[in-house]
Amino acid sequence: MRLVKDLVDSRIVLYWTADTGKQLSTYLASLSQAEEWWKAYMFSRYDGEERRQSILDRRTNAEKRRRIAESSELIPISPYGRRRTDIPVKVDKDLVADKLNTLTGL
Repeated sequence: MRLVKDLVDSRIVLYWTADTGKQLSTYLASLSQAEEWWKAYMFSRYDGEERRQSILDRRTNAEKRRRIAESSELIPISPYGRRRTDIPVKVDKDLVADKLNTLTGL
């Protein structure tokens, strides 16, 4: 899956696409909304027995993770957590700049 940042109807939106390019999510207004949608989608696809009670990971509290890292001599293998959904999302494809250049004629 890829997170796309696009300009639609004069506003910047984010949406998730499949690797084939098919749009999977609705238009989302912020990165945090995109992350919430992605986590819910990934959890809904899991067929096994889920042990987590919440899709939110308590380890995403950056301040708490910093304190733990400073108090420990061990360096964690994965600083965000073990699951893919624990890693912060980022924009994979940004279409906004090209569209703005086209609109302004540059």
